[in-house]
Amino acid sequence: MMRRAAMAGRLPPIWSAERGTMLEALLSLVANEQTAFDEDMDRVRRSHWVDTAWDLFNLARIGALFGIAPAGWEGVELFRERLKAVIAARLRGAVTRDALEHVVLRILKGVERELEQFYLPLPPDIRFGERILGRGPEAPAARGRMVEFPVQRRRAAALHGKGALRQPLAQLDIDNKGVEPAPLLGSITGVAGRRTAVPVLVNLTTGQILLWAGVLACGQRLQFSLGADGGLQARVGDRDASGEIWSGADFVPGARFQPVRPDPQPRPLMLARGVNRLWFWPLGLYDAPGLDSAVFASPQADLEQGRWATGPAGEGSRFDKALFEQAAAVSLDLFWDERQTAAFRIELPAGVVARPRTRPGRDPEIERAQLFQLLGEVVAELRAAGVDGRVTALPLAEEQRLESRATLLSPLATQETQRLEGGLGGISALFDTTAVDGARLE
Repeated sequence: MMRRAAMAGRLPPIWSAERGTMLEALLSLVANEQTAFDEDMDRVRRSHWVDTAWDLFNLARIGALFGIAPAGWEGVELFRERLKAVIAARLRGAVTRDALEHVVLRILKGVERELEQFYLPLPPDIRFGERILGRGPEAPAARGRMVEFPVQRRRAAALHGKGALRQPLAQLDIDNKGVEPAPLLGSITGVAGRRTAVPVLVNLTTGQILLWAGVLACGQRLQFSLGADGGLQARVGDRDASGEIWSGADFVPGARFQPVRPDPQPRPLMLARGVNRLWFWPLGLYDAPGLDSAVFASPQADLEQGRWATGPAGEGSRFDKALFEQAAAVSLDLFWDERQTAAFRIELPAGVVARPRTRPGRDPEIERAQLFQLLGEVVAELRAAGVDGRVTALPLAEEQRLESRATLLSPLATQETQRLEGGLGGISALFDTTAVDGARLE
């Protein structure tokens, strides 16, 4: 309409372009063609800008210039927000903490606009460098958090299945791959048919020693844990055995006896970074019924269980560096909390998500899984090479510490006895019981 009026106004007065005339119909035809051409040019212009592109096809063509493709379930607004955030993060270095947080929060903002799902209370405009997520594992999980060097609980791989059964003088290598030394925790359990007196654990790498002044019977479990003050606590069943734990440093195996100064408060064995060699043996108790599994001295570190030479190379133990082979004395379960190197986690609450209305044909659980898969892929693309960066969905959870123990009495269990054999001449004899050469028939 405006095009036709502008062209009619430029004609001489003698040419009438009033409605219904041939000239007016001609001008309308030309004006319509020019208007359609202007609209096409405007669409071409808008399709070259992220903020003005009107459909997913044109946005995908812009994203292809940066190697970013839309997911099959993404809409226009969500992909637009992700595209702008990723491009801005790349221009700012991408691998920094602020850049990664900015990308994740912008994507969540796009989810609010596209899917009407609210994971976090976000401001209308998210500025770069604005820290909305908490820092560290102590931050509230409900507002999201970024954790650098996350803690992972690791167990000794060798103590798996039957490998948990350990003989006296057994040595074990544990590799601490964390960024700092870590306390060694776990449990020592007595095995069938044995009583282990004063179980001792030594870290030959650091020279620390830890022992419990007690006798560990079959089925009893000595558990180590950390107290609120970082000190070592121990329990045997329901009983607190923290006062029976001893620890010390600068232990030298097999050397001339030198008393180890005990710590004022028992401390856990610390695993240094790298490979640590642990050593287990029972020390023994004096003035106690039975000798139990006792060494009664500090053995040499190269003392081992005796074994016969086998194979063409004759792999066996040396006679002067071995004991008669003993059965397994305990079952070990050792673990430690390791702070991972070159790693971070972005933890987002996913247990409670505000959804004003449910979209027909859309499953909220599937949408949540798709979203966190997308976030993980984006972070994996932007993180630095060699860094383990992940996005984790935190479920709605409530923790309450409970302790429950049960004691099972075996009908085959008998009282501990000690068999004594002796002979007296001239006493009455019983068949199949008394030695023939030390008695007379009754």
